[in-house]
Amino acid sequence: MRPMELDKLSYRFFKLFAQYEYALKAMGYGRAGKADAAEPDWDRFANEIGVALLQSQDQAVIDARTYLLEEPPKRQVWINGSVEWADVANVERSVQILFAHIRRVRNNLYHGGKFNGRWIDPDRSEELLSKSLILLQHLLSTDQNLREAIHGNAR
Repeated sequence: MRPMELDKLSYRFFKLFAQYEYALKAMGYGRAGKADAAEPDWDRFANEIGVALLQSQDQAVIDARTYLLEEPPKRQVWINGSVEWADVANVERSVQILFAHIRRVRNNLYHGGKFNGRWIDPDRSEELLSKSLILLQHLLSTDQNLREAIHGNAR
């Protein structure tokens, strides 16, 4: 994938992720974080709605969830005064872990871990972004309340 196409893919992912964060809070999947900051409650959402991703027999969803669970995004760590990538322990296969991996894809993108003027490991970045996007889009297409919340019509 060319850098400009990867930029567009990352924008689509980031926009949908931001819409999810809004929708979760609008649907009541929120909690008070540090200093009472409003935060989405991803684990409760995963348990109650996101679990559909583990039950789906759609081949694209199966492939995407398998990839994320078997090849999770790495995390940035600070070692000897510099940033490095560390593997993520990957023994548990739950819906909470699946959403944690999607959130890490977002965090790595947002906090500059994947881009320093050029894409770092563009093939891997494309896989992580596209697989995460497949899962978020599938859930959006199958859950009416989520769809309504994203479009500003939360009940």
